[in-house]
Amino acid sequence: MEKIKIFAALLAGAMCFGSCMDKDWEAPDFGDNPPYGNNEIVPAPSKKITIAELKAKYADVFSQRSAYKLVDEDLQLFAVVNGNDQGGNLYKQLSIQDETGGIIVGINATDLYALMPVGQKIVINLKGLYVGTYGSMSQIGGEYNGGLGRMDENMWKANVRLVGDKVSVGTSENDPVYIPMTAVADTIDFYSTSNNNELVGRIVRLSGVTITGDGTQILAPDDGSVSLTSNCANRNINGAPVRGMVLRTSTYSDFASRPIPTGKVDIYGVCTHFNGTWQILMRTNSDLVEQ
Repeated sequence: MEKIKIFAALLAGAMCFGSCMDKDWEAPDFGDNPPYGNNEIVPAPSKKITIAELKAKYADVFSQRSAYKLVDEDLQLFAVVNGNDQGGNLYKQLSIQDETGGIIVGINATDLYALMPVGQKIVINLKGLYVGTYGSMSQIGGEYNGGLGRMDENMWKANVRLVGDKVSVGTSENDPVYIPMTAVADTIDFYSTSNNNELVGRIVRLSGVTITGDGTQILAPDDGSVSLTSNCANRNINGAPVRGMVLRTSTYSDFASRPIPTGKVDIYGVCTHFNGTWQILMRTNSDLVEQ
């Protein structure tokens, strides 16, 4: 266990991610036995379901503001991590995507970025997990106080396998069968699609916008100078493609005290839609690029 902790610390210190994601990310290559997750999970194309198919299959819960349902079928998601808690702005959650869309995964654990960096490909056994919405935002998680919440970390570890660019789906060690993992942690220009719902859970880019400071100088002050919700400050994004879009920043994030740029910027981040409001969540300080 101590060796794993040391390895995770060294890995975290060695990783440095930029904001521009118009190419595949190079996640650590752990081989066939990553030090996290369940290496006994056998990826099976016959069980594969895309994120879009998952949302369609459980449309009765995903269409509601607050609902959840247990997945009782043997289904697997083949996805890639596009957002984590490295910068402290995503708390106890990951955002993942495949070629069809994105979704949030709630996990009752911290420092998830150490072994699940942006670009890490994963296979998730969905059976036994819950899917649904919180504030109309699509999520995968666990049951909590009669609603959808974060799953226990042990449950997550039992239901996820970290994989590489090629996934072994064979059961014979002497004659394994491999399939390519096509999911890429890319960035989508928010202006490029007419179907905004496809952007939820994806990494989006807003170009040439400005951020409203509301009379304060930093992104997320905790001195009472701005109204906070769940210890987060919402800043209006001027020039955004949809009305009312905000930049949401936690007071606990590494960049909470960053001065608000006065000029135009490019913003990258996880796109969410919470109770009718479009939100962009930066992952690290480098997601805000001044022009």
